[in-house]
Amino acid sequence: MITRKNSDARPYLGYGLRLRTEYLETLLHDRPALDCIEIISENYLDADEATLRQLDELRSHYPVMLHGLSLSIGSPWPLEPGYLDQLKRLTERIEPAWVSDHLCWRGADDEQQGQLLPLPYTEETLEHVVARINRVQAFLGRQILLENVPLEQDNHQEIPEADFIREVAERSDSLILIDIGNLLSSSLNQGFNTSDYIARLPPARVRQLHLPEISFLPATNDECDAPPHIPDPIWQLYSEMLDRFGRLTTIIEREDTIPTLAGTLSDIDKVRRAVGKYLGNELAG
Repeated sequence: MITRKNSDARPYLGYGLRLRTEYLETLLHDRPALDCIEIISENYLDADEATLRQLDELRSHYPVMLHGLSLSIGSPWPLEPGYLDQLKRLTERIEPAWVSDHLCWRGADDEQQGQLLPLPYTEETLEHVVARINRVQAFLGRQILLENVPLEQDNHQEIPEADFIREVAERSDSLILIDIGNLLSSSLNQGFNTSDYIARLPPARVRQLHLPEISFLPATNDECDAPPHIPDPIWQLYSEMLDRFGRLTTIIEREDTIPTLAGTLSDIDKVRRAVGKYLGNELAG
């Protein structure tokens, strides 16, 4: 019998979507049933007052979280004070539930410009990253979440990724965001066992998940949404997360397509109902 962790100790915001510009007007006007919204920080760092007022209004109806792409916490170059100043102003303006970015560094040459590149998982890198996280958290006045990025097949690591993520979080008193698609990709490329990976993560520090498409989810609300006998690998990882950590704030993330708001809301509803069936009598929402 599976013993599920009690998730009451951590903030839980439910199921949400990543904000796209084309969603904003409908979200403000119709206020659809939605638990939370993830906002890409960089999209609003230079926003004008009218746009910021829209975010203020959105924040009055839904919990929001900021998710960044530019912190480059593992970079060998100095932290960018201009970026941090803008991020702090935005954070103080909209008061997100939390702020996240990626456990990586950003490429600086022509071929790697803007890419989120994995770090060498070594003790030296660990010390470097922890010191930078401490500076960022002290400046922002809050903990941050850091997300795993995909590892390539030839990217040999001195420290296993799950151990590195755990040590980063515990030494810096930061938090963890797991992208399930990235975890699956890394496991296939690196050949590690995902169950062992999940078991190594500290439950008290895992706060949010990014969930890509699950292939078994039904096309309409009338179809059965129970998991199949041979589970989709994304669902399998997600269900292991539920077993290990209990309910976690989950953002439905579609990278390869630009879904309509209606389609995204439908996906959220399907995931919620599938989780409800999986957890039995426990509430999924």
